[in-house]
Amino acid sequence: MVCRQRREQMEDLTVELVEAIHNKVMEEEQGDCRVLSEANLHQMVFRANLIPMCVPRAAFVFYSLCAYPAFQEGNSGTALAVTEQVLSSEGYRITGERAGIMALAQGIFAFTTEPEEIEQWLCDNVQESLSR
Repeated sequence: MVCRQRREQMEDLTVELVEAIHNKVMEEEQGDCRVLSEANLHQMVFRANLIPMCVPRAAFVFYSLCAYPAFQEGNSGTALAVTEQVLSSEGYRITGERAGIMALAQGIFAFTTEPEEIEQWLCDNVQESLSR
């Protein structure tokens, strides 16, 4: 099961990578690229890099960027894009409907979705990619 697999050395997430992904998302959405809270961004990256397993790390990133916005706009879109990057860097991809995870993002905003629900959704909707 993808959720329980551990890689020996996962690639570290960086603030620069998250900002680059956010800038790309905002370019596509023609939104505001500005950082709202650099502290939230650094804290999320630091804590994410302490998580040794891919799916739990991806779930943490998604939850954190939605629950503790780091940017003026586009936090949920950036959360999904960074989550996909974390999974992709380890050879996985989301197979579930985008609407499913974005509904969870709305639940985070409404304080009705817990981090464990994000991880479970990813466990149920992620599989190994054919090419890495």
